[in-house]
Amino acid sequence: MSIKKQHILVLIQDPECSDAAIKHAFTLAKLFKAEAAFANFPSLKGKTRPSISHYQIEKFNLQSIPYKIIELKNNKREPNLSIQELDAVFIVTQFPIGSLTHFLKRNAIFKWILEAKIPSVLVTEQTNPDCEYKNIIVPIDYKRESKEKMIWASYFGRFNNAIIHLIAPNEKSEGYLRTIKATLLFTKKMFEQFKFEYKIVKTECQSKNINRKAIQFSKNLNSDLIVLMSNRNPGWIASYSGPSQLKSILKKEKNPILFINPLKDYYLPCN
Repeated sequence: MSIKKQHILVLIQDPECSDAAIKHAFTLAKLFKAEAAFANFPSLKGKTRPSISHYQIEKFNLQSIPYKIIELKNNKREPNLSIQELDAVFIVTQFPIGSLTHFLKRNAIFKWILEAKIPSVLVTEQTNPDCEYKNIIVPIDYKRESKEKMIWASYFGRFNNAIIHLIAPNEKSEGYLRTIKATLLFTKKMFEQFKFEYKIVKTECQSKNINRKAIQFSKNLNSDLIVLMSNRNPGWIASYSGPSQLKSILKKEKNPILFINPLKDYYLPCN
């Protein structure tokens, strides 16, 4: 019985603005011993778009990682249908900077990202193309879902011997503080079980500002990945045009973003 090979699923929004996505996809494929699958994000209302070519992909495939180009349809079952068929580990997609500038400009890919049962690695043309995923920033807040960020960050520690920096807030509410302490205790036990390096950075800011604080630390620590999470109920605006804070971060920062949805039925990488 053969074991199905895992994949990095690359959704191409614009073939002319896709170099960073291709590079990051092959880096992740190497780290997780996966293959890559490239697909043009389906256009709305049957409009035709330029397609990604083998030539564009091959010039960045320096490790000769197996890959394929697949076709996706604008189907209500996507992207999770393809994620399941490919046994995908991550989605990777690159945003043209112009697609992030308007507050209510529709971008249908956000609906896919927010519904995906795997995290998405989000990049732009200004994202560092050569990061090695060795220095990971994870902001913690008072929400119980923060544990899911720790689980996904741990894969980079386990598979890539990355250093994980946990950026912890300070809250006035005793209830919030208990949840944060419980998350840190859970994280310590898990990380120490797998024996990779992690550091806890305690701050004085509250959870509502912890993402911004984490970005400040990312610059000081020369990080190459920031782990963020969507709201459990992101609302129609986020699905229609994207979460505003996420778009603001993507426009300004050079770190790729690992964007996670707080779902209970994730497809997890093989151990």
